[in-house]
Amino acid sequence: MSSDNHKRPSGEAITNPPGYLATQDLRERGWNPRLITQFLGEHDLTRPNGLRMGRRKLPPVKLYLERRVEAAENDEEFLVLLQRVQDRRERVQQRRAEQQRERAEKMQHLAEQYHPQVSALPLRKGAVRQARAPYLGELEATVARAAQQLNLSAAEQKELRRLLTAQLNAALCRVYPWFPSPQALPAARQTAQARPADWQSWEWD
Repeated sequence: MSSDNHKRPSGEAITNPPGYLATQDLRERGWNPRLITQFLGEHDLTRPNGLRMGRRKLPPVKLYLERRVEAAENDEEFLVLLQRVQDRRERVQQRRAEQQRERAEKMQHLAEQYHPQVSALPLRKGAVRQARAPYLGELEATVARAAQQLNLSAAEQKELRRLLTAQLNAALCRVYPWFPSPQALPAARQTAQARPADWQSWEWD
């Protein structure tokens, strides 16, 4: 095992040396940590990791000789185990998709059962926030109860809040002639924060 320590100009992309595959490359080919340990063992080389987590530099990226990887992938025992890994991964993904669909249906049902009792207040035309404000406490209480009963994640609470807000907007639209319809209101602003699934694009050590 050796290390690729030569300097690179600042800002230049860090790539694998010819003939080597990184751990992330192996994962994209279907490998998991157990297969790597069983059929490749110790890595052959490392290179600097081009990613950072805040100010902290991530560990070097482990590299494996491509010819060793290809030899392992032609091994009959490896192919049998790889198929099992892929089958198990597919079952997990299907089960997770079913669970997410069921939870989404429950939240949709909760939203459909939410009928806020609103009444017209002496507000100026276009005072959308003031019209909505008196009912936000009840809305948040509904989200909190659902979060406790269904053990909702932060993302699920955000989605439920969006659904309930749409119901509230629809109710306000019926009370105030000037209140914009839910379809006319701007969509929630998307953030650039990392999502759980972003790990697939990270460089694994």
